[in-house]
Amino acid sequence: LFDKAQRTVISAPFRPFPRNLLSGGRSILPKPPWFVGNKRQLAIARLLTRFALRPGWLKLPKIFVNALRG
Repeated sequence: LFDKAQRTVISAPFRPFPRNLLSGGRSILPKPPWFVGNKRQLAIARLLTRFALRPGWLKLPKIFVNALRG
């Protein structure tokens, strides 16, 4: 009907983690490092501390990988 759409509205149920588990949904969000169930807490904390001490772009991929594996 329109040549170029200016705005789009999407409606969907909003079920953030962990409430989406009750409805059977999945989430791609990693568990925050301070959650008790995060298995990579210690590694993430060490990597973030080293990053805060000496920031660098090359340290970020390792932090992201560990955060997503948590």
